[in-house]
Formats: sequence, C-alpha cells, structure tokens
Amino acid sequence: MLAPITTTLRDIQQKLLKILHPKTILIGHSLNADLTALKLTHPFIIDTALLYPHPRGPPLKSSLKYLAQRYLSREIQKGHGTMGPGAGHDSIEDARTCLDLVKLKCEKGPQWGESESASENIFKRLSRTGVKYKSQASTAVIAGQTDGKTSAAVDWGDPKKGAGAAASVVIGCKNDEDVLNGVIRAVKGDSDGLEIRGGGVDFVWARMRELEALKGWWNNNKSGSTWKPPDFDPAMETAEVKEQSAINVNTSHLDEALQSCSIDDATAALSSRIFAIYKALPPCTAFIVYSGSGDPREMSRLQVMQQTSKREFKIKKWDQLSVKWTDVEEQALKKAARQARDGIGFVCVK
Repeated sequence: MLAPITTTLRDIQQKLLKILHPKTILIGHSLNADLTALKLTHPFIIDTALLYPHPRGPPLKSSLKYLAQRYLSREIQKGHGTMGPGAGHDSIEDARTCLDLVKLKCEKGPQWGESESASENIFKRLSRTGVKYKSQASTAVIAGQTDGKTSAAVDWGDPKKGAGAAASVVIGCKNDEDVLNGVIRAVKGDSDGLEIRGGGVDFVWARMRELEALKGWWNNNKSGSTWKPPDFDPAMETAEVKEQSAINVNTSHLDEALQSCSIDDATAALSSRIFAIYKALPPCTAFIVYSGSGDPREMSRLQVMQQTSKREFKIKKWDQLSVKWTDVEEQALKKAARQARDGIGFVCVK
C-alpha cells in the first residue's frame, strides 16, 4: 500500500507545523500514539480517551467507537463515512466525533463521562448536592441539615441491600400498601422526628411491584419463561438473578392474593395509591411516575443462554454445545433488550 508513496515523515511534519501554532488546541483520541508516530510534541491537547476514562480505570482506554455509541448515540467506523462503504476508518468522521464529545463534556460539566458520575447512585449525588438553589444568593439554612439533601428509599424487601443503602432513610415493605404508607411517612416525617425529621425528606424514591408480579415479570412462579440449560449450575447465576430469586422467596405469601386479582383490579389499585401519594404531597412538589421497563422475560431468557454459551465455549467443542450462540440470537437479545427498556413516564408539579 505504501510502495508508490513518496511523501516522507518530514513532509508531513512540515505541513502540520504550518497548521498548528503554539496556542492551537489539538483534539483527538489516544493522541499519544499519533504524536509518537509523527515524532511531535504539543503543549495544548484534549484527548477524549482521557476525557472519558475507562470504567475499570487506567491503563485501559475506551475506543472512540464505544464512546460515540455510549454518549452520542452514534454509530461510527462502519464504512459509511465520506470515504464510502467498506473504507474502514474515516478520519473526518473520527475528528468530528472527538469534537462532539468535547462539546458534550463542556455542556455537561467536568464530571460527565466519569465512570462514577455516569452511573452515580442518585442518593449519593443528592447527598453531595448541598442546599443552595440557583434563585438564592446564599446557601439555604435548614434546621438539622448542614450538608446535602436528604432522601428516602421505599421498596420491597430490604432496600439497604441495593442502591437504597445510600439514602438518608430506608423503608422496607412487604406489599404496595406498605410502599404507599412509607412514601407518605417519608414526605411528612415522623411526629417525634427521631428517624425522619418533621417536614419529611427532600427526595423520595419508591417502587410498587404488585402489578409487575401479577404480569409475571419478576415472579418465577408466574412467568413460566425461565430457561435453564441441561447442565445448569446455580453457581453461574448472575447477581441479578439471585436477587430476584431472593425476592420471590420473601414474597411467596402474595401468590394466593395475586391469583385472585385481575390485571384490571391491580391497575385500579395502583392508580388509587398513586393518587393518594399525590394528595399527600405539599405544594410545589415535583411528582414523577414512570413504568420502569417493558417485559424483561425474553431478555432474561436470552441472557442465560448467552452466559451458558460463553461458559461452554471455553471447555467444549462447537458440536457439543447445548446452546449455539450465533448472530441470530445476538440480534434477538438486542431486540429483547430494547423492549425491556421501553417505558413511559409522567411529570407534574403539584
């Protein structure tokens, strides 16, 4: 490929030196490799590989293709750029992607794209937010609160075993009625103020699950869609599967009640509880209701198949695999994941 090329490294260096001046800001991805090959140095560099650190930390670096997909929802390096199909990397496409990633970082702030902040626990973020509002010239003073906003996690089982552990107040529940009472308690506070101060906390997150259980979206006794390989090893279960199993055991007492309840009845009961929460909110409170997800059962089934295929592929021959994971299954998993992520939300201010 390089046989007919007469341009030398020195020629390229001279051309670049005419473009770059001492105060030029050079933007790119993993620029250390390019500058090493060019035998150049430059004082002002923005490297997207460093701007968006790898979730597992250095020396690992995320690819530009991954960053474009993750933060820009853009597919690059597919051979569809200005160089035409099948051309591989398009330098113009890559350069524009780097520039857009830098712009996004400027808009979102210096912590955007950091592994901690990109998926930061909302309760942790609230605790470090403080009590200063844009409309106030100075920090608001609230009795008993010196740093950060208070929060409450109201959920089935023990919320402390999950993200709720970072909340100021944790309320475990056995059913949706408990969730309703827990939310109202967190909003209004305890009369003695010992556990929840008077006036309640600043932010409440809660989850109602009876309708979800009735649909069979997380209760294995009802879903009937849990797939297990012939040589299934319980030790290979993911943490999420184990957590769901634990919830099923703890809520087994609901099965009889759910069997006698219709989807319509469960939906009506959920609507009544949501309205009861709305009535209990003080004025000027933001109220957000969201469905959480779509039907996750097909996604869960395919994920178990994928894990089994990966495990067996390391120790078995292709014709001995109980599950043969091909592009057909891969595309089916992506489709099921999109369906599981689908949801609907409503926002209002009372």
